[in-house]
Amino acid sequence: MCLIQEKVIESYKYLKLSNHNKGNKMCFAPYISLSTFLLEFLLALFFILKNPKDNLNRIIALLCLLLGVYQLNEFLICITDVHLFTILALSVSTVLPPIAISYALIMWRKRLKYYWTLLIYSPSVFFILMFSLSNYLEESAACMTIFIEYPALGILGSFYGLYYFVYVLAATVLFYLASSTMKSVYEKRLLYLGMLGMFIFTVPTAIFLIFLPMMYVQFASILCEFAILLAIEFIVVLWYKNKHKINYIVKTKHI
Repeated sequence: MCLIQEKVIESYKYLKLSNHNKGNKMCFAPYISLSTFLLEFLLALFFILKNPKDNLNRIIALLCLLLGVYQLNEFLICITDVHLFTILALSVSTVLPPIAISYALIMWRKRLKYYWTLLIYSPSVFFILMFSLSNYLEESAACMTIFIEYPALGILGSFYGLYYFVYVLAATVLFYLASSTMKSVYEKRLLYLGMLGMFIFTVPTAIFLIFLPMMYVQFASILCEFAILLAIEFIVVLWYKNKHKINYIVKTKHI
């Protein structure tokens, strides 16, 4: 009995060591990431061609495209050792939060003056420059058995997580404020769908950016499943918009 217990303990230690070995290239189904990229790309193309003048179609197509490009970089991280794909993956994910703000404002039919827009997008520029030009990303991300593991970012990673949550929370609040002031029942429901999209994105972000790093693991490949869920939510949003003949082509008001 003691011998069996010793073997179990030894096996556990071996597995724990293996999971922290960054040289391990046994990635969790990298071709799922590639398939997700193709799906997101085709959806983005469909959304923009469906109504290229509609601002909501444009922003949703952009979001789908960026989610797809992130998945493509995740796939390339798993099959190559090119450091550039680690930088690109983090850079793409960095511009998503301010675009979520723009998404909420479009559905609210509001538009920020250019200096507020520059201010909102400036943190993403800062993080992209830090990832690209500093020493924070000297190592490439590793394709582990289950996870895509990025190099530790230290205090920059803490600020990055804070940046993500503040922006997603702000987008959620904007959707709520817009729904509380919108008179049209159909547009109010659209705003609720937009808020649902923020929750779909927030839950995995909370898990993979805060809780899992506490256990020494980082971005998970399973994020592609959440990207697909978000894409489905986008399909529902645009279907509902078209069904009730709602458009976002008209000029928006400055705030």
